[in-house]
Amino acid sequence: MNSVRYPLGALVCWAAFALTLRPLLRRGARPALVALCASFGCQGMYLAMSTPTRLTGRLFGTVTWYNVSVQMWIIAAIACQQVLLIHWLYAREEARVRARRRLALLSCVPVAMAVLFELAVLRGHPRNTFTDLGEQPYFVAYQVVYLTAFALGKAVVAKACWFYARLTEDVWVRRGLRTAAVGACLDLVYALGRFADVFLVHRGWDPSAWANATRTCLTVGLALNTIGWTAPLWGSRVQAVRAWWADYRRYRRLRPLWYALYRAHPEISLQPAARSDLFALWDLRFRLHRRVIEIRDGCLALGGQVSPGLPSAPGPERSVEERARWEAARMAAALAERPGHDGTNGHDGTNGRGGTNGRGGMEDRVTDASPVSVMNQGDLDFSADVRWLVQVSRAFASTPAARAWAQRRAKRRLTEL
Repeated sequence: MNSVRYPLGALVCWAAFALTLRPLLRRGARPALVALCASFGCQGMYLAMSTPTRLTGRLFGTVTWYNVSVQMWIIAAIACQQVLLIHWLYAREEARVRARRRLALLSCVPVAMAVLFELAVLRGHPRNTFTDLGEQPYFVAYQVVYLTAFALGKAVVAKACWFYARLTEDVWVRRGLRTAAVGACLDLVYALGRFADVFLVHRGWDPSAWANATRTCLTVGLALNTIGWTAPLWGSRVQAVRAWWADYRRYRRLRPLWYALYRAHPEISLQPAARSDLFALWDLRFRLHRRVIEIRDGCLALGGQVSPGLPSAPGPERSVEERARWEAARMAAALAERPGHDGTNGHDGTNGRGGTNGRGGMEDRVTDASPVSVMNQGDLDFSADVRWLVQVSRAFASTPAARAWAQRRAKRRLTEL
């Protein structure tokens, strides 16, 4: 498992390092950005150096200076995260003073680790498990110093991230801080597992029972930390992709209604209709605006008359779906009434008078007796207008006349092929 999870975690950290290095080189050496970039590099070093088992020794085997250097990369990453939080929370001059004090305090941790490990080596090769704590007191102290610094650092990061996530108005900063807080909490599981290695194994506990879980939590936690800290950098791009996909779906869902109006009034469009909207991938916001405008123009050209066979228009207290179905039925009846329009003169299941035998009882011709405002939904902004038109278009596509027209169009295409 180590040969899979550690390389994947290192890849995530190095990707984040490269992502933050670019703005660092472009904007200059800002302390917070330098600390953020350095923390990703330190985490990536830890995970990358944990991968080659031939160098690190067995999971619970003899400990070497290589293992010590790996753990020091974690302490360095925690120090960088502490500096980052300080620069976020305080003014520039005060942050510098506090950051120096914090770094001076945290620098005592690797020094103490190095001294204690050297003393442990003088008593023999240190091991991660003990039959008696008294056989390696210096290495036990080494582990306590390392794990205590690790746990306290992660606890401070988790608390600060979760607290300040509630204060920010930026949605991606808030999501990123909460993700980083969850990652820091998962890292604490690793600390608990390593404490158990030191203080419970000599009592007969089997370390293999939790070894895989603790190291998995550490790798996932470091990855979540990385994702959370970088969320403000890539979150806006994800938001842009989501907005593009939403526009693309709405644009395609408007096609049934738009195309029916276009065939009745080709002058509403600036250019001939494409055979499909599948490859309309660019300028979607402009295309969507144009389609909404053209639908509105087509509705105005169609008029606001209502077939006497239709029920009365549903009131504002009725659901949006009901009002959309009624509007779609009214438009289908008006389109079927037009001379020469596909779906008239008995070619699509309509009777000779231009009405359909389907939903809504559209048996009669459109008359001038019941004028209504076209597609009237009140004063809507653009997004609400698009949602309303999508509802009408989907209802329109499900009308019997629209289904029959689509079937005939598909048959014509097969004939042309």
